[in-house]
Amino acid sequence: MTIGTILRNKNFKTRFVEYVSYFLPAAVLLLLFFTPISISSLNLYEKDEALSQVCEILTYRLPFDTNLNLEFGFVRILLWLVYFLPCSVLFSITAFILKKKCAVNLAKLNYAFILAGFSIYLFCMAVCLIVNANCFAWFLSVPFHIYFTSLCAILAHFYYSFYGIVCLRKSNPEYEEFVKMREEDAEKSPEIQASTLFTIAGISALHKHFKHRVKRLSVKTKFTFVITGLIIVILLAFMLLILNTYKKMFIEAVSDVGRAQAEQTAAVYDSADGRNDKISAFFEELRVSNDYAETPFERIDIIVTYDKEPVVYLETWEPNTELPNFNTFAYTTGKPKTIDEEEKSLTSEQAVDYLKRYKSEAYKKDYVYSKTNKTCKYIYPVTFSRKAGKKLTGFAIVTYKQQVLMRQYFRTKVFVFTLISIFLYLSVIFSILLADFIFNPLLFLRKNVKKTSRAIEKILGGTAKNASNTLKFYDTIKTKDEIKDLSLEIGEMVGLIKGIMPYVSFSTLQHAEKVSDSDGKKSNSTTSRDLCFLFTDIRGFTSLCEGMPPKKVVEILNRYLEIETQIILDNNGDIDKFVGDEMMAFFSGPRKEINACKAAMEIRAAMREQQQISMEDGTTYVSIGIGINSGKVTFGPVGSRARKDFTSIGDAVNLAARLEGANKAYGSKSIITETVYQKLRDMFICRELDFITVKGKTEPVRIYEILQQKTQATKANSANKLLEIKELFETGLKFYREQEWEKSEGCFSECALKYNDMPSVVFLDRIRHFKVNPPPKDWDGVFKMVVK
Repeated sequence: MTIGTILRNKNFKTRFVEYVSYFLPAAVLLLLFFTPISISSLNLYEKDEALSQVCEILTYRLPFDTNLNLEFGFVRILLWLVYFLPCSVLFSITAFILKKKCAVNLAKLNYAFILAGFSIYLFCMAVCLIVNANCFAWFLSVPFHIYFTSLCAILAHFYYSFYGIVCLRKSNPEYEEFVKMREEDAEKSPEIQASTLFTIAGISALHKHFKHRVKRLSVKTKFTFVITGLIIVILLAFMLLILNTYKKMFIEAVSDVGRAQAEQTAAVYDSADGRNDKISAFFEELRVSNDYAETPFERIDIIVTYDKEPVVYLETWEPNTELPNFNTFAYTTGKPKTIDEEEKSLTSEQAVDYLKRYKSEAYKKDYVYSKTNKTCKYIYPVTFSRKAGKKLTGFAIVTYKQQVLMRQYFRTKVFVFTLISIFLYLSVIFSILLADFIFNPLLFLRKNVKKTSRAIEKILGGTAKNASNTLKFYDTIKTKDEIKDLSLEIGEMVGLIKGIMPYVSFSTLQHAEKVSDSDGKKSNSTTSRDLCFLFTDIRGFTSLCEGMPPKKVVEILNRYLEIETQIILDNNGDIDKFVGDEMMAFFSGPRKEINACKAAMEIRAAMREQQQISMEDGTTYVSIGIGINSGKVTFGPVGSRARKDFTSIGDAVNLAARLEGANKAYGSKSIITETVYQKLRDMFICRELDFITVKGKTEPVRIYEILQQKTQATKANSANKLLEIKELFETGLKFYREQEWEKSEGCFSECALKYNDMPSVVFLDRIRHFKVNPPPKDWDGVFKMVVK
């Protein structure tokens, strides 16, 4: 097997991805444990070329690394947690082996170990940053591989933190269902086509798309953004306030030290009256004490003038006073050879500026910053005390490296920035968890209400059955607060609606919102529709119930009506109304006649089963008559403002009702009109029954009786029998209309005797009547019914 074949193998790919995703975090932790985590602090007291002389601090040597300028204490003890990293790696390997060998799943515990390992590494990294970062040049000196490993650790911690939040959400099946519902809602947003993006229509679609997205922004997302934003604003404001205040205090503190040194140097020069031995001894003392100073200066200089003219006294000096040349570099604690020549003398402009600072006492509050050398200077006039006043001789200049002077402030700033970054990161996670805790129950409640709403929409849209078990409300809220109370109240309301629904017709539910309201603002929903109607009636039910208690009567009636209703609904029909033991149903759509007749056959089959059960139990059984007709009717709300019902009105409805009653006259079970027969003649075995006019109508109609569905007849091996009944009856009916009574009587008699056919018996009675009382010459064979 070649390497290419192995790589193309799906099983190999699946396992490879599984192993990589499992062992990659452990490998990263192991890499972090043996790689440098930081570098030592820069030596700020030497020349710039020495700043790059740093040592890398290895992670596994962190607790006892001498390059980490950290005193022994609680933080140093916490650094020993770094050895948890290899422990996490060992646990991951152990968990993997136990899963493969013993089927022990320690995935959650392994996740906790990995996340803890990355958290400990980031803690150690933050400690090293706070302790060692003493100037901006330190960040430039950090090698790229340390930045890379640090970035990997941060991204890994981000991933595992948010992965944990996602897993916590997915562990709740309610949240998974809510996400699916939200995705379905998102699909309803306006679509954007790239081809029309730069057209007016495309821009409009884009605007609608984003407008829809903004509207769909969940309250939990808004809350997360608001809380996170608020925390960020507070932390940033706090950080700026703290750093600004601390900077002012720090500068004032170091300025006091620098000013005091400058004043002391000037005072020693004045008291020594220029004597070299005393001043040199003083400068030597400064050099020695500077080696032990927490914030050492770079050097202290005295620049004087030996010009005899002009003589300037500080008390009488004005900005326009002529000054001597301060060009003598008299004393310094540094090495004169390493000092730039331009710093060994002062220009007139510099001298005037220094004297202005002295007069305004600005030198007490701030230093003089040199951008060229990046130094901070504290300057004080050097004078000789004379009777005429303080004679200006020169200036004492205390020079600090800015990095050295601001070292403590920079470390404080790094410390604050690090803590703020950690708090911001934790605030995001906290905001997400808090939003989940507060708003997930509310979103789950919305999801439950949405499911109930969709169930109602399906009922009203005709895609679901109008049954009580169709509408449900699932109370999945686990909290004990107002949201739980609201969920319970909604459940009670849905239960009330569920209890009312069986008493309201499906058509009324579908069209209720279209009815004109009490203010008349909505249009009336009365329409003309092409429907197929099915009427049923239980034969002899009134006589059957005589002497029975009302409760027993209702129980029997509901049992039969439940059977009929379920069959109607299963065949895509709907119940219009119940009138005692009579039921009115209707069907719509292109297959309405076929569905109605299928329902009629199933009702007859169900009633035969009930008859068999009643005969076995010794109880009285019932029979049923069915009438079916199809046609255009007026469909709409009927009733008053206080009580309305959607129903159908028209000749098609009345005829179907009359045909149901006609079954009594013919002894038949299911009568349909010729309109219905033309739609299903290829699917059902039907026989023409008669040509009649029903009560209240003058126009005759041809009626048929459904005998059986062809496929069912074939399965039951009754097709030949039914076809013979059809042929005998229709032949007899032909002779009957031609008034050939003997031939007609022969056909009907054979059908009645052979198959106990009740409609044939009815026609035999008619033939006997017409033999005695012949019909008129213009008789067209129409039978007039005078009863309903």
